[in-house]
Amino acid sequence: MYEYLSGTLAARTPSHVCIDVNGVGYRVEIPLSTYEKLPRSGAVKLHTWLKVSDDALRLYGFATERERDFFVRLVESVGQLGPAKALALLSSTGIDDLTRAIEEGDVATLRRVKGIGEKLASRLVVDLKGKLPADLAGKAAAGTSLSKDAVTALQGLGYDRSEAEEAVRKALRDLPAEPPLEDVIKRSLANV
Repeated sequence: MYEYLSGTLAARTPSHVCIDVNGVGYRVEIPLSTYEKLPRSGAVKLHTWLKVSDDALRLYGFATERERDFFVRLVESVGQLGPAKALALLSSTGIDDLTRAIEEGDVATLRRVKGIGEKLASRLVVDLKGKLPADLAGKAAAGTSLSKDAVTALQGLGYDRSEAEEAVRKALRDLPAEPPLEDVIKRSLANV
């Protein structure tokens, strides 16, 4: 129903924002990745999805169409995965790592997300493996070896694996598509 909202950022928290659109304040639930991309104030545009239920209307917003489309795919394709858990997945994992985990059947990575147990993690793999759009799956596969190389380099410098993985994930999110390994390592070092 709503493709996007464009207005002034009236308030923001890591879980939701209020966007003033011509004097009307819209509360929009967001993932952490969108929060990190938002300015502190001023004009914003969020790509949205509306969830209609018996007792409420909830609006979900995303910094990019890609993120919104992935969220909708999660909610509509996986039984027992509601919008709250889909937001948790996007907030803690990110599209590329989530796609990689699904395509590789990496249930352990999916289970690290709060609220995602063994059954739901397995269901994500079964319901989505091989069914994600080619652009999502292809980007995740290309980013996987780059990500692994950068993590290995950071481990060689003395960082533990989980710290290195988090730093690389943040670096890849901030850098343009297909950056050189050296740029990923430099940005990752700034994140640890």
